[in-house]
Amino acid sequence: MFFDPRRSAANNEQTRGAFVYGGGCDVPIAKNVALRAEYRGFVYKIPDFEMTSLKVDKYTHSAVPSVGLVFTF
Repeated sequence: MFFDPRRSAANNEQTRGAFVYGGGCDVPIAKNVALRAEYRGFVYKIPDFEMTSLKVDKYTHSAVPSVGLVFTF
């Protein structure tokens, strides 16, 4: 993951490796249309931007659920 703080005391960009996982399914609605539900999760170390006041040395989790329509041809 790439972190780029703007308008803050931390002017350093920082990159963290992340463990990504997820899954999803399609539910048919009609012959060429389906409803898609997805989930993606990211586990990564909290950025500290090389500032001792922000250093917690812990990991966090971000969830990205999504729903959409699928059209097949």
